[in-house]
Amino acid sequence: MTQRISLVTGGASGIGRATALRLAAAGDSVIVADINAEGGAETVRRIHDAGGIARFEHLNVADEASVASLAGRAGPIRNLINCAGILQNANRVEDMDLGEHDRVWAINYRGTYLCCRAWGGIIAEAGGGCIVNIGSIAGKRMFPVPAYSPSKMAIHGLTEELAADLGPRGVRVNAIAPGFVLTEALQARIDAGERDTSVMEAQTPLGRLMRPEDIANGIHFLCSDAAAMITGIVLPIDGGWLAGVTYYSYAGLKKN
Repeated sequence: MTQRISLVTGGASGIGRATALRLAAAGDSVIVADINAEGGAETVRRIHDAGGIARFEHLNVADEASVASLAGRAGPIRNLINCAGILQNANRVEDMDLGEHDRVWAINYRGTYLCCRAWGGIIAEAGGGCIVNIGSIAGKRMFPVPAYSPSKMAIHGLTEELAADLGPRGVRVNAIAPGFVLTEALQARIDAGERDTSVMEAQTPLGRLMRPEDIANGIHFLCSDAAAMITGIVLPIDGGWLAGVTYYSYAGLKKN
């Protein structure tokens, strides 16, 4: 691999797959890292079919040894995109299973933290680059998902801290806060009756759910030279949800 190397965790599906495809289309050599070997191989196949360069590497972001092993063999990474994460259904704090709580935190927050710690210095030594984390609008407004929302809030805070920590070494660190993205994981919950798309769309000024490609385009921008002086931000890509959810719920607003 002689091109810029970008590593995408969670690259076997959803936002991770779309991001791997987008970065490869822009000319990056992409390492698709995931615990799902079959899905990761499919992402690599799609990149190869489009004329890009990619390879799959097994990675369990919740396992420190797995992260350290890949960091030791992946090469001079210039971009790290932390897309690995899991969703959670609505629940109350006192009713939530602690095992599920801990798994959400182990993958969403601790997994992001481990990867940033493992590759921050590698990116700096390679000449600089960027890290993009995946937060959420659920990290901007509290949702009734008592592990997921706090984990995303923590990722937003970690992003700002790392931007200050790694900036002097030439590493930019930003995050994306997606709205409701129609990934395979969300579609499965919709199909199971656990999500109501009409409510999600009604709260979103642009009137539709995001596609994984919408998030991937934002990630590509943050990795590009056009964002050379952008670091420490959490960029919402939400179709206007953050503006609309309070606007549309205002008690004095007359319905059309």
